[in-house]
Amino acid sequence: MKRVLLVGALLLASAAPAAAQGQQPEARVTQVDTASYPDITLYVSVTGAGGAPVGGLTASDFRITEDGQPVTIGDFAGGGEPFTAVLAIDRSGSMAQAGKMDGAKEAALAFVGQMRQGDMAGVVAFDDAPRLLASPTRSVATLRSSIEGLEAQGSTALYDSIVVGVQQLASVSGRRALILLTDGRDQINMGDPTPISEHTLAQAIQVAQQAGVAIQVIGLGDRSSDDDVTGIDEGVLQQIASATGGQYIYAPSAGELATLYRSLAASMQAEYRITYRSPRPTFDGTRRDIRVQAAGSGAAGGSYLEQHLIHVRSSPALALLLLLPILGLLVAPRLVRGRVRRKEQPAPAAPQLAPPDPPRFCDQCGKPLRPGVKFCAGCGSRVPTEALR
Repeated sequence: MKRVLLVGALLLASAAPAAAQGQQPEARVTQVDTASYPDITLYVSVTGAGGAPVGGLTASDFRITEDGQPVTIGDFAGGGEPFTAVLAIDRSGSMAQAGKMDGAKEAALAFVGQMRQGDMAGVVAFDDAPRLLASPTRSVATLRSSIEGLEAQGSTALYDSIVVGVQQLASVSGRRALILLTDGRDQINMGDPTPISEHTLAQAIQVAQQAGVAIQVIGLGDRSSDDDVTGIDEGVLQQIASATGGQYIYAPSAGELATLYRSLAASMQAEYRITYRSPRPTFDGTRRDIRVQAAGSGAAGGSYLEQHLIHVRSSPALALLLLLPILGLLVAPRLVRGRVRRKEQPAPAAPQLAPPDPPRFCDQCGKPLRPGVKFCAGCGSRVPTEALR
């Protein structure tokens, strides 16, 4: 049954609308782009019978609400949008079992072979540590070379591989996705469940959330087994996908992978890009809930966190206006303390002046004598020496 569903998902985006096929379509929000907030861009996948992409829809076929408020669609594109994907591939020692490494390589090559002229892809392989084998590129030859050389070895640094993959996509605009394939758990080796990654699961998820990168997670192996070689921890893989807005897909065997990767590429190439302006364009740091209906489908959910309390990137003037009161509150106490200290300082003491010399008079004629004279100006008498002191 799973194989039938995966094969059905390979149908191309030119499929007729689901309404014509008598089946209600299913919509899914695959990415919420807030880089141009308050303009929000959604990438929406619409599938019909057997998971086939539904093409031919127009803006009038979609109904979108944010926090329950209907929004008006501005820009709309139906399929054909280029994408950037990073393929994070587990190449730990357990991938050498049951042809899993060969199946992973075949699947990655199938994905690359389906890329269009504007699409880009990168490759991250992880064992004891993640290694960037190819930065996002349009060169199919470069991608093929990095994939064909993969060999299974070592441990499973799953969480660190997420961080490296997200870093390659963080500065990329437009549709982007991290496609993560693993057959095991983040651990040092078989029999030792201690994680080998430097990052924790929570940290890896937080990095993806902050960058707005959705992770498509593919679990390969036996979901009923606790064995380190054949079993997978679906709880962790599902948590990674749901927390980042991605999707978890289970592949029971390596033979399913090529079909699955072709399906993922076809689905991304058939997505609708829809842009609208938020009905609450405030910089308040709150989470906004989005609901999307397409051609009568059930409501697909999405959300985003408004992260620009001080929106320096898009409005420097507003940021400065908001910062001025804060700067005033920081500077005002210092100015007040300076004034208080100046008032408390004692006034400088007045200079001490020497008392004036007492007046002197001539012993002969009684006329006053000027300071320092040796002869009286009145009678010409010599002033005694003691009178000069």
